Amino acid sequence: MAVGLELKQELLKVEQVVGETTVRKVFREMIKIPTGAPTAEKVVSVDATLKTSAYEIIKDKVIIEGKVDVRALYVGITAAGSQPVQLLEQEVSYELVAEIPGTQPGMNVQIDVRAEHVANELVDPHTIRVEVLVRAFAKVTKTEQLEVVTDVKGPEDLKVTKELLKVEDVVGEQASQVVVTERVAVPEEKPDIQSVISVEGRTRLTDVQILDDQVVVEGAVDVNVMYAAAVGDTSGVTRLPVHFMEAKLRFTHVVEVPGARSGMHVQVTVEQETIDYDLIDARTISIDAVVKITVKVTATKQMEVVTDVTSKTVVVDVEKRLLKVQDVVGEDTAQVMLKESLQVPREKPNIDRIIRIDESVKVEETRIIAGKAIVEGTIRLQTLYVAQTAEGDQPVHHMDHQVKFTQYVEIPGAEPEMTAEVRALVEHVEFEVIDDRSFQVRLLVSVTVKVTEPVQLNIVIDVVIVTPPEVPCPTPTMTFVTVQPGDTLWSLARKYNTTVEAIVQANKIADPNMIQVGQVLQIPVCPPPKG
Repeated sequence: MAVGLELKQELLKVEQVVGETTVRKVFREMIKIPTGAPTAEKVVSVDATLKTSAYEIIKDKVIIEGKVDVRALYVGITAAGSQPVQLLEQEVSYELVAEIPGTQPGMNVQIDVRAEHVANELVDPHTIRVEVLVRAFAKVTKTEQLEVVTDVKGPEDLKVTKELLKVEDVVGEQASQVVVTERVAVPEEKPDIQSVISVEGRTRLTDVQILDDQVVVEGAVDVNVMYAAAVGDTSGVTRLPVHFMEAKLRFTHVVEVPGARSGMHVQVTVEQETIDYDLIDARTISIDAVVKITVKVTATKQMEVVTDVTSKTVVVDVEKRLLKVQDVVGEDTAQVMLKESLQVPREKPNIDRIIRIDESVKVEETRIIAGKAIVEGTIRLQTLYVAQTAEGDQPVHHMDHQVKFTQYVEIPGAEPEMTAEVRALVEHVEFEVIDDRSFQVRLLVSVTVKVTEPVQLNIVIDVVIVTPPEVPCPTPTMTFVTVQPGDTLWSLARKYNTTVEAIVQANKIADPNMIQVGQVLQIPVCPPPKG
């Protein structure tokens, strides 16, 4: 910094937005009805649930992979002429490529994938054609740390232009692993395990809390175990029918994030890295799941930044940086209590008692109007219950329901063109059996909305007083320079004793902040100042 100027600077760690895009693609699949199952008279309904299994960031692209869980209900034809409703499930793999110029491996990405439309057609009694329109939104950011100028003192005529900036300052990012181990017993109504066929898990968050310097993450690994059971029949021949059981492995893990405080914002992702098992005995299986937890803590920071510095008495050279961030308009949480009476599906037996209800929330749509966000979503309820039977053996059954909700969240200053980040959680579930064909659930749902808008600012990161070239400098020497990593027009102008404006004019540069590494520039060089 040259004599005559006093700079006040502040360190800022922000998520620079590289770019975002939305892509859509139709996936088609022929679903075959298995041999032995009733053939189809007509299709009742088809729905699709998307699971994003992996993504990869490469140069200028984000590749998203996953599976679509397709569930088809159809009316089956039986020999007796009845038409019971049948359920048919199949997984369809998908891959989408989101083009985002400037993307590089190692950057951060936010992804939202959903099925926008599902269509079906009964091709023949054995085949259903399904079309799923998949929409994927991807936003790529990179975490950058830079010192920004917040004030400049100097000559009396120095004019300093400022703008108010409200951004998410990154307090800290940490990745951690947790090993979840549990012994799972075969339910009483299930036969012994002869051999394990497969063990699959799905990891999900259940709660996140911020404490001083720590983030407490609670979650669960939903495990599906498929196994062969040894069963003997009257002929003395041993059969190995396939059975299925479920388990829930809960975990609580503390991630150290220095500087984290209650009230800050936190983003948490959980990813199951491996899942292994060990058959202890015919009634017990030990399961080990390794879960990767990634935590990012941010705090809303409001500050005035300098965007320009000018003077009529001295020549100032100003270095600027284009900052592309999400300006935080507001954030709030609202809760809603839902009460629903649900019926046992026609094909299921009567309820004796409910064992448990597992829930998952899916945000279907978010709309922003003046001053508020409208969030629509679906809560999927999976109920395990003991059924009434004439034999009195009380088998365990499963039924699936969906509950819709709409919640308004007040966000002063929100406008329709802005962006909303939404998190919805079921905080509490209660249930009560009404009669043997119906039950009531009460759900406390919490919806958190953060509204942002993109902001682009050329902010000042350094200012110096320069001695201009000898006047006049009628015939500057022209030299060609290849742009190296870290070069800016400002640094090149100082190195060759010229000005940013002179380089811009010599090369007809439209945006002084967008020179590229490897680009060849023509630099008008003046003699160095005397003395």
